[in-house]
This record gives sequence, C-alpha cells and structure tokens, in this order.
Amino acid sequence: MANTPHQNQSNYTQGYSNHTLATHQSRTPESDAAFFLPYIKKTDHILDVGCGPGTTITGFVASEGTIMSLDISSKVLKKAKILATEDHVPSQGPGSVIFEEGNVLKGLPYPDETFDIVYCSQLFGHLPPPDLPLRALAEMRRVLKKGGLLATRDAADSHFYPRSLELDRLWVQNSRRGIHKGMPDPDPTGPRMPALLRSAGFDTDGGKVRVGAGTKVFSGQETRKWSARRAEGQLREGDPFGQSWLDAGITEDEIQETLRAVRKWAEMEDALPQCEMLAWKFRNWEERTSREEYHKYLAERKKLATKLSKEF
Repeated sequence: MANTPHQNQSNYTQGYSNHTLATHQSRTPESDAAFFLPYIKKTDHILDVGCGPGTTITGFVASEGTIMSLDISSKVLKKAKILATEDHVPSQGPGSVIFEEGNVLKGLPYPDETFDIVYCSQLFGHLPPPDLPLRALAEMRRVLKKGGLLATRDAADSHFYPRSLELDRLWVQNSRRGIHKGMPDPDPTGPRMPALLRSAGFDTDGGKVRVGAGTKVFSGQETRKWSARRAEGQLREGDPFGQSWLDAGITEDEIQETLRAVRKWAEMEDALPQCEMLAWKFRNWEERTSREEYHKYLAERKKLATKLSKEF
C-alpha cells in the first residue's frame, strides 16, 4: 500500500536552516520548561525527545543523573554538540548530556523503564493525530519508570495583533498547512493531549495528569524585528520552511502577501500560547501507588519545588 503523507515515519517538514534554528535556539529552560523544572531531582535520568539544538535541555538541574537528548537530524545534533561544548556541558559522567540520533516513531533505543522523566517540546504539533501521537506516547511511556513523569509542551494556538493584518490566516494557518503537507488542518494536537494521554494508558481522570498552559509573548521592537527577519529568511526561495508552503499548495502571491503583512506587524505586538502537560506513569490499577503514597509523593515534590525555585 502506498504511503499517504501522514503515514511517513518522519513528519517534520520545516527543515533546519539557520533561520528556523534561530527560533529553536531561542528556547531556554525558563521559557519552555519552567512548568516542570520544580519536579526534577538532581539524581534523575532524563530523556529529551526531539531536542533540536539542545538549548532547553542543557539547562536542566540533574547534577548526579544523565540526560539523553534525541533528535532525527544529524545536522541539528552536530549544532547541539557545538553549543553544549561552548557552554561547558559535560558529555560523560554525572550531570552529562548525551546527544543521539533517533526517531521515536521507529522506536526508542532504550530498555523499558529507563528514565525518571521524559520531556518533549514542540514535537506533537508535527504529528497529526491520532495515530502518530499515540505511537510516540506509547514509546515514551514504555521507557518511563513506574512513577516517572512525562512532560510535554506544544502550541495550542497562535495569534497576531492587530487582527486586521490577517496574519492568523497568512502565517498561522499556512504554517499548519506546511506542517501537515497540504492535508486538511486537524485540531491542533496540543489541546488534544489529555485524550491522547488517556488512550496511551495515562490516568487522566485519577489526578495523575495535570493540564496547564503558558503564554510566550514576542514583544519589544528588537524582538519583533528579529521575528520579521526570521520570517523573511524562512520564506526565501530554497529554504525548507518556505518549500513546505509551496509543497502544500500555497502560492507565491500568498507568500508575498504574508511577507508584506509581517513587515507591518514588526511594529506591533503578538502572543503565542502553549499547552503544557505533566503525566505520571501508572500502568494499571493494581500497580498504582495508594492514594496516601501518591499524596506523600506529591508533598515531597512540592518541597523540592520550593527548594529549586530559590535557585532560579
């Protein structure tokens, strides 16, 4: 049977040009992982799935543990290793960050119940629901220790102001068309995560999943101009990001219309909301901790959160 666009093992379409990587490299623990930083213990073994250039994961506090950072692109992993070396991040021993090439949809190269925490940011938006997200979640859950934590962060929606520039249509909707290879745009995966986690075996109704949301705001003149320059580069001929738009059936005229609107917007404000998920692994009712043990576990985590919050 011939593969449809949504059946490909890798669904990432935006490429790794310097313009796209500039966005990825702007992500930090504080901007993209603050929602679960208090839950990290210094002895934790952590897996980051879809790590990109690694600027988020290398700031985690796991001084006695190990962080495995996985990505499908050897090119972006090379960049991640360079950045980690520049930041003096150890590559072996306690507190090390190890970068490996791999694809969660093809199976994670780790034994069952290996990690205390599995983290992924901006991954599920590239996996059209429901089959691909469920396949990824099953693998993440498999390598997560009993009582371990899965933390995910994905866009719920994006908006540009003023609305009269129509960038919600020109940029947001067209970017989704590029991601989904011209297929009809499903509901964003981020807001569907509670249902997907339930289907993957997480106890969303028993207090083992916490749903939150964060807002990432691009504001200030320099930031907006930087965003506009990035968009100009991404939609330039030959950039994989812009090519994904053309492949999705977006015309050159509409691309130019988008760029004109972006230039106008560069003098204005916008906000980008994100969906943040925390899910603890309990495989079935018999294996779940008792409610008393569970609340004791949460109390210990809260104590740790208070301690760590003083360090950030």
